[in-house]
Amino acid sequence: MAEDGVGVGSVVGSEAAPVEPLVGVLAPGDLTSPGDLASPVGLASPVGLTPPVEISSTVGLASPAALESPAALESPVGLAPVEVSSPIVVSSLPADLPPPPSTPNANAEQPTDILTGVAPSTDSSSLDTVPKASIEQHVDTIGGRVYMTNITLAGHPYTLIIDTGSSDTWIAASNFKCTSRLSHARLPQKRCGFGELYDVVDSTTYDPIPGRAFGVKYSDGEYLMGEMGTEELRVDDVGGGKGGLTVRQTIGVVEKGWWMGDGRSSGLMGLAFPTLASNYHDLNYTTVIPPIFSLALSRPTNQSPTAGGLLAIGGIPDVPYTTPFVSVPITPVYSSTYAFYTIPVDDFSITPPSSSTGKFPETPPFANTSSTSNKKAHRQNKPSSPLSMILDSGSTLLYLPDTTADYIASLFSPPARYIPASNTYITSCTALQPRFGVVIGGQTFFVNPEDMLSSEGRGRCSLAVQRVEDGDAVLGDAWLKNVLVVFDLGGNVVRIAGREVY
Repeated sequence: MAEDGVGVGSVVGSEAAPVEPLVGVLAPGDLTSPGDLASPVGLASPVGLTPPVEISSTVGLASPAALESPAALESPVGLAPVEVSSPIVVSSLPADLPPPPSTPNANAEQPTDILTGVAPSTDSSSLDTVPKASIEQHVDTIGGRVYMTNITLAGHPYTLIIDTGSSDTWIAASNFKCTSRLSHARLPQKRCGFGELYDVVDSTTYDPIPGRAFGVKYSDGEYLMGEMGTEELRVDDVGGGKGGLTVRQTIGVVEKGWWMGDGRSSGLMGLAFPTLASNYHDLNYTTVIPPIFSLALSRPTNQSPTAGGLLAIGGIPDVPYTTPFVSVPITPVYSSTYAFYTIPVDDFSITPPSSSTGKFPETPPFANTSSTSNKKAHRQNKPSSPLSMILDSGSTLLYLPDTTADYIASLFSPPARYIPASNTYITSCTALQPRFGVVIGGQTFFVNPEDMLSSEGRGRCSLAVQRVEDGDAVLGDAWLKNVLVVFDLGGNVVRIAGREVY
C-alpha cells in the first residue's frame, strides 16, 4: 500500500513448512533502482494484473497503482505513496473459492452471506430505512490521500489505513526488519515509515495460526512477510457513550519487507469481503466487518488538516448529507459469492468549464454519446449497459475508461497533458475545470472541484482521474469524499447519499 499507489496482490495462509517464496516478489533483476522509488502524490494507476497462476493463493487481491513518475514531478516531503489497492479481475481470484452452486432448489434453505452469516434480504422495504450508527470512529487523513482510523489490539492503540478494496488486516511487528527494495539488504527500521509497532510478546490475547505464513506483495516493489494469527481487535466510539466493537480478528503480523510508509500508520484494516483471503474457509477467517457499516470521508481543511471524516458501525454517522439515498446491489463475482464492493454505474455527467471553447472532438470518444442541444453546457456518456466500478477507500484516485479519462482531461483549460510513464494527467493548478459527476441509480453524485486536482509543486497539479487501462474501474477517495456510503452486507446492497459541500 502506498499513499498514491500501492497495488495489492497478497499471499496469505500459505503453508509455513516449508515456506515457499512469494511468487513474483522482488526478484532483484526485476526491480527498479532506488532513485525510481518516489512517486508523486496522486500519481498512481492500476497496472497489469498478475495472472491467476501466479496468485493462486492470494489475499486482498488488489493490484497497485503506483507507477514511476516523471523525474520532474517530485513527491512532497514526508508523503510516501499510500494508495492501498486497485482490484483484480475475476479470473485472478484465489483458487480456493467455493465452486459456483448448481441450479437452486426452490425448497432448499436460503444460503447465508459469506461474510455476515445472515441470509440476504429480500424485503425491498428494508432499503427505505437507514439506521443510525451504534458506533462512530474518527477517520484521520494525510492530505486527503490516505485515510486511517484508530483501533486497539490487545488493548494497545494503533492507527491502521482503512481499505474497502482489500480483505487483509495486518500490522508491523516490533521486530520488523526493513529491507532494500533492490538488494534486500537490511535498512534502518525507520526507513519503512511505520508508526507504533505491535509486539506479540506483550499480548496475552494473540494466538498464532500454526503452519501458516503471511505475505503480501505489491507491483511497485513493496512486499511484506510474517506470520498469521488471531487477536482481539476493538473499535471504540469516539464519544465513549456507545461502547465499542470487539472481534476476534485474523491478522498478519509482518516481520520483514519493504514499505513506503507515512510515519503514522502501523498497518492496514481490510474491509472487503474475506472471499479475497486465500484459504479463508480452512482458516475460519474472522473479520472486524459488521453487517452494516458506513464511510463519510472528508477533505481536510486549513482549520482541521488531519480530520478525515467518520467510520460508522451499525448505520450512518451524524454528518450532513443530501437525501434521498440511492440503493444499488453489490455485484457478486458469481451467484451469491462476493468479493469487492462492485456497483453498477449508469453514466458520467461531464460539463465543460463555462469559459472554454466548448469544442468537442470530431469523433466522440464514447461508444454511445448523447448531449443537450447546447454542447457548451452539458455532455454525457450514456453506455449501453452499466459500468461495474469498485468502491475502494484505499485508492486515492478515480480509474475511468481510457476515453472518458482522456475526454475529461481535454476539457481542462488549459488542457491536461497525459504522461504515459505514470498514467497521469498534469495541468496548471489554476486551470478552469469541467464539472464531473457519476450517475448511480439515476442520481448524479458530483465531485467537488477541490477534489479534482492535487498539487505536485511549482504550480502544477495532477488530475484525480486516471485511465483504467487493463485494470478495473474504481471510485476512490476523490469521489468518496463527496458522498456518504452505507455498506449493507446483510442485504448485499450499497446505499449512497450526496455530501459534496460540507
